[in-house]
Amino acid sequence: MRCPNPDCGEQVSPSDRYCEACGQSLPAPGAGNRAWTASESLLSLAPSTRASAATRTRVVERDRVEVSYPDLAGVSDRGLRRERNEDAMALTRAEAGGARVVVLCDGVATSTEPASASRSAARAAQAHLVDAVRRGELDLEQSMRDAVAAAHGAVRTVSERVGPTDDPPASTLVAAVLRGGEVTIGWIGDSRAYFLDASEGWQLTRDDSWAGEQVSLGLMTEAEAAADPRAHALTGWLGGEQAVAPEPSVSKFEFSGSGCLLLCTDGLWNYAPGVGRLRELVLKSPAASPLDMARELTDFARSAGGEDNITVAIAFV
Repeated sequence: MRCPNPDCGEQVSPSDRYCEACGQSLPAPGAGNRAWTASESLLSLAPSTRASAATRTRVVERDRVEVSYPDLAGVSDRGLRRERNEDAMALTRAEAGGARVVVLCDGVATSTEPASASRSAARAAQAHLVDAVRRGELDLEQSMRDAVAAAHGAVRTVSERVGPTDDPPASTLVAAVLRGGEVTIGWIGDSRAYFLDASEGWQLTRDDSWAGEQVSLGLMTEAEAAADPRAHALTGWLGGEQAVAPEPSVSKFEFSGSGCLLLCTDGLWNYAPGVGRLRELVLKSPAASPLDMARELTDFARSAGGEDNITVAIAFV
């Protein structure tokens, strides 16, 4: 079988949900020519512009993609120094479940085929979480753990395709499911989630990194740990040589007021590690749309040096 996207045409398996090369959603087995709607696709990987009443996706160039809903948007950008974008994002508004699903993955640069690892992890986690929402699953914390396990399995599948290597494909992941006044966050690695409102801001995740562990143990301040050469060494990730899926961190939060949920890879937060600076950047234009805010944060990271890939997602709460 071939991918139905006229700009792609890569070979796909009948059991695949998405084309690994471009992210085009594929008809379910036995579904004939039925295609998923745009809001169900892994839009951030689409190779061409798509539009619908619900969402707008724009590929600015090969390594920059923008996805926009009225209350949810994301930007994934190559940055200025890397040869390609090895981040991936999957944004979905699941109308049937009244929820929004956001997944961001950062391929580990020192591993083999990090871009394939992040894409595979993002689409696997997205598919699992969207299915859980549509089923009306009540225990979204367990669904998040299962989604991370599915993402790990997807990265391991990339490893099997690549074959033996000293540095098997690996990726970080941060994901969120917003439903009603609650958000369920799951993560492994150093991609982050924040909640920012008019008066304050909070980092909702803790980095799985050498620096993160030193701070958690009370051995160093954040500034001291960040200055150490070992600061960004990961202590948790998907794929790699791990045969068994790692245990992710999962938390649930309830919101009593309005604000915005920010998910990002380290290509952004490296330039604004403190939540106060991110809050200033996000809220300096209160009337801005989620896409405007995501663009502003991406532009900030590029202007600050753009050493890494930059992926940012904003959801209004």
